[in-house]
Amino acid sequence: MTDRSRWVLLLPFLVFGVGIWLYFQTDNEVRVQMNRAAEKWRTGAFEDAVQLYETIPARYPASRYADDAVWEIGRISYFNFDDLNRAISCFDRIVTQYPGTALAKESHLKLAEINETSFKDLPQAINHWKQALLTDSSIRLRREVTFKIASAYLKMGDFDEAREQFSRLIDDETRDHIFEQATVRVGAILQIKRDHQGAVGYFQQVLDDSQCLECRVQARLGLIESLEYMDEIPRAIAAARQFEPGSYPEPLKQELLKRLGEKNRFNQPKLWNGR
Repeated sequence: MTDRSRWVLLLPFLVFGVGIWLYFQTDNEVRVQMNRAAEKWRTGAFEDAVQLYETIPARYPASRYADDAVWEIGRISYFNFDDLNRAISCFDRIVTQYPGTALAKESHLKLAEINETSFKDLPQAINHWKQALLTDSSIRLRREVTFKIASAYLKMGDFDEAREQFSRLIDDETRDHIFEQATVRVGAILQIKRDHQGAVGYFQQVLDDSQCLECRVQARLGLIESLEYMDEIPRAIAAARQFEPGSYPEPLKQELLKRLGEKNRFNQPKLWNGR
């Protein structure tokens, strides 16, 4: 074999070796830059950190750290600078350029949070929550996000859609805090629709099964309200007397019992006259 033939055979291996060397060299440079940026952030030099992070997607767009750098710029803009426009730009960039990644999911969740809390744009928040679910089908995320979606529909006054979303959480039969809160909210929606008999069943289920004191207080108040609306005052009084100690302010409890007692006494003559 001639020397020229040997070089021809070795050339692909040399190119491959150089490529590997360049990859690791670049990877090391990017990691060093990421660490420097993180150190700037830890010391409170937020603008310096942003500038360092910005160099990574600009110089190394194909790096595995590029989306991490954009994410960090978005977080600093949101939490440290309260610069919503720059934060949104970063999170939008991630979901557009790096779809399907873990950070794309987190970016959709962050965009939903910004639209919900800062802009009060619930339809847009719902859209981002739904997009997040497309990238992660885990039970925990699905339940948490579905509860947020259902609560947003409830705030928007779309009671049918809210009930459908809450009912999905109930039908899962996962007995967690979300299950209990969803059950209370379906009861509240039935109250809005004047289906107090149906609401009583949901509130009673929480009172029978839940160990969450907050959930039990919400359910008991809802139960009392529906029973009163149905003119079942003795049952409403009995329910009001069963607040666990310390779960509901005593003055409010006594005021509630007084009002229900007076209404019950007012109803007694009507009952006797009806006979």
